[in-house]
Amino acid sequence: MIKYLILLLIISAVVYSQTPYQWTLKQSGSSLGGPIDFNRLNPNLIYYGSNNTIYKSTNRGETFFITGTQVPNSSKIKCIILDDANLGTFVVAIESSPNDKVYKTTDDGNTWNLTNDEGQMSYFGIPITQDPSNPQILYMMIDTKFKKSTDFGSSWTTIATNFGPINAPCDIEVFPDTNIILIGDNGTGIFKSTDGGLTWSQKFSTSGEIPTIAIDFTNRGTAWATKWGGGGGFLKSTDFGETWIAQPSFNGINMWGVHTQPDNGNHIIAGCYSCNTSWRSKDGGQSWIQIPISSTNYQYVIIDSMTQFAAQGNGIYKLESPYFNVFDLTSLKVFLEGSFDGTTMVPDTITVELRNSTSPFSVVEQTKVFLNSAGVASARFYNLQNGTPYYIVIKHRNSIETWSSLPQSFSGNQLVYDFTDSQSKAYGNNLKLINGKWCIYSGDVNQDGFINSADMNLVYNDNVNGISGYTNSDLNNDFLTEIYDLYKVFVNNLLGVQKITPQSPISEK
Repeated sequence: MIKYLILLLIISAVVYSQTPYQWTLKQSGSSLGGPIDFNRLNPNLIYYGSNNTIYKSTNRGETFFITGTQVPNSSKIKCIILDDANLGTFVVAIESSPNDKVYKTTDDGNTWNLTNDEGQMSYFGIPITQDPSNPQILYMMIDTKFKKSTDFGSSWTTIATNFGPINAPCDIEVFPDTNIILIGDNGTGIFKSTDGGLTWSQKFSTSGEIPTIAIDFTNRGTAWATKWGGGGGFLKSTDFGETWIAQPSFNGINMWGVHTQPDNGNHIIAGCYSCNTSWRSKDGGQSWIQIPISSTNYQYVIIDSMTQFAAQGNGIYKLESPYFNVFDLTSLKVFLEGSFDGTTMVPDTITVELRNSTSPFSVVEQTKVFLNSAGVASARFYNLQNGTPYYIVIKHRNSIETWSSLPQSFSGNQLVYDFTDSQSKAYGNNLKLINGKWCIYSGDVNQDGFINSADMNLVYNDNVNGISGYTNSDLNNDFLTEIYDLYKVFVNNLLGVQKITPQSPISEK
């Protein structure tokens, strides 16, 4: 009996001493800066740059293959930025001689167009970033110049010539829906612009380097910054970079890469330079777990709670764990009235929420997905349970919020749901019939849950002012706000269309 107990204790000690997370090398290479990016409309697509070669994954980083031809004149790929809406289009910043360069491709790297050839980018830096609210706008640092592109890197305009005292910028980040931009450099600190990069002021001083800044997209105004040298450390700001607070647990540690999950800023990963450790938080930095990783920790990228990558000096790593448990809404079918012509639909993105089946019907998890021309999307979730019922809620930028008629349950981690084959698939029968298919009502331009005169005024004003592009007032996705869009809102206003939920049901249509 005593021998049995001793054996049990030994086994338990071994089991509990093993970390539940581990980093696994998925593609060997040579990395600097930020050589990883993923497609936000299709996160199965991951790109990684090494020396002069671009690697691509179509299965969330499980395997990689070379795409296109070598990047001309490249000795190191410092960053890669994808145009999510145009597959195969991306920009790379490279180390080269005599000048560092920027190339753009529109065919997955088969041909390369040189768009900037001047000066030097910081050796370890990530010299280009994308405006999260305007994906065609890119910003770049080279020497002490701050440049802007409004055509996704095809051309560049210098908008400032001196953002700081030295020419060693390390990272640029943009707060969404603002003109606020942050820059971290090597040897001075953190600089902030509130006018889109025209003027700059220093907000944090250090004799060390600020290798990486990460913006939290879900906790407005929050950002993280790593500090290498000058005492090292890890910084947090909650006022759009105006002030920075050192995180005591990281004092004296030469930190490097950091990233927050785009749709859940409470999920953070950070690492230190060549100290064999990464840190992971799921509660906004209140607590951290350490995960061993034996390399440089240049860049971290979090796609979702079970898909995370690290760019190391010897390649790209993926975080793996037996705790990762995926729930797939394998086929979700939705037609949006405004962009559906009776046969096909103009593709767009929607937000899918899963809510508790009882009051107050709290959101359990949500994700943004791409809806194709057949009205089909797939969505992935991580914090669910098989057999537990959830309401499926569809949100779209100018459509009425629509709930499934009844809570739905996953079985074997999978679920299929079709809103288009019956009016009864939506709570309160809140769907419109078009050519035999049931569609979600369009016209809630201001997203207040009602299609009314306020929405009509917004569409009318944009029409009069000649507004074009991907706007809420463009119901049929033709990039024009016109009479068609106004007519749709007018009709649905007369019908008294509004969202119908278990919280505020009204009479069925």
